[in-house]
Amino acid sequence: MNRALAHDVGMAHTSVGEGEPPVVVIPQWFLSSRSMRASALVRSLAARHRMLLYDRRGTGESDKPGPPYSVGRDARDLAALLETLDEPGVVVLGHGVRGSLVGLSLAGHFPERVRALICLGGTPRWAAGPEWPYGIDEVGWSAAFGHLDASDDPPPGASIAMREDWEACGKEAARDILQRTRDEDLRHFLPKVTPPTLVIHMLGDRLVPFEAARWLAESLPHGVLEEFDAPREVPFRAHQKLAEHIEEFLRVVG
Repeated sequence: MNRALAHDVGMAHTSVGEGEPPVVVIPQWFLSSRSMRASALVRSLAARHRMLLYDRRGTGESDKPGPPYSVGRDARDLAALLETLDEPGVVVLGHGVRGSLVGLSLAGHFPERVRALICLGGTPRWAAGPEWPYGIDEVGWSAAFGHLDASDDPPPGASIAMREDWEACGKEAARDILQRTRDEDLRHFLPKVTPPTLVIHMLGDRLVPFEAARWLAESLPHGVLEEFDAPREVPFRAHQKLAEHIEEFLRVVG
């Protein structure tokens, strides 16, 4: 892993593959670039693109200054990292809810840095509410993540890789990242996200309903929605097909 200074935070980064345009991958939740390197989708895209992988502040091998770990701060960090690395225009692949929220914030605040955006399993708001029925409620949250405030353990059913990233992040930071991801709301911000955006919804996604993905795509100035028959997790069953659809989207947007 290499290191670069983004504002006052040392951030770990690396790259795999070759080819233009470069694609920067924003990890889900508290996951690290290590988990992204293991992604079948990332490996497929690396056959034609230089994939830029990095650890957000508080995760992996990047600096861990302590909470709050907000979506907006992550977006500013990434913009600073891209400036330091002299990457003027990249394709952004936001993985999951957290990665998509950071990607949307980056594209809205720093559109000159983003050639195109891909939201894989994304939603503009994760938590359910009276005016937003397309989110996760308390029952769904507890089933997926348990009682984080009362436990030092990672979410129930976490894979080995997720457990390792939880430990590397630290329980305080990991819980803060999850809770801030749940509480973020970018619905009002979407008109500012002007780069072409591909919203990808997995039919097996139990945490983000199809209606949320459709709402996101329809609310973006240049949003397109794609559906895939795959689980929410890194889509092993559909990774090659998914990579082909992403390639077609990138050819269309140039």
